[in-house]
Amino acid sequence: MPFPAKYKRDPCWRKNRLAARILLRRNQGQLRDRDIRVARHLQLDPAITNRLIDQALHSLQVKNRRI
Repeated sequence: MPFPAKYKRDPCWRKNRLAARILLRRNQGQLRDRDIRVARHLQLDPAITNRLIDQALHSLQVKNRRI
């Protein structure tokens, strides 16, 4: 069931979360060619900020600990 429009995630947050996942893969040594291509595209995007990537990293790490 899709979320109502007011609950959709911010596109900037989604991009930063994607960048954070790529960083986690790089740290695990599981980086793919596709990840590198996407990262090059994301690095030019002004919506990608260090602060939001850091928040996304913490969010992903907490989510992984609960499992």
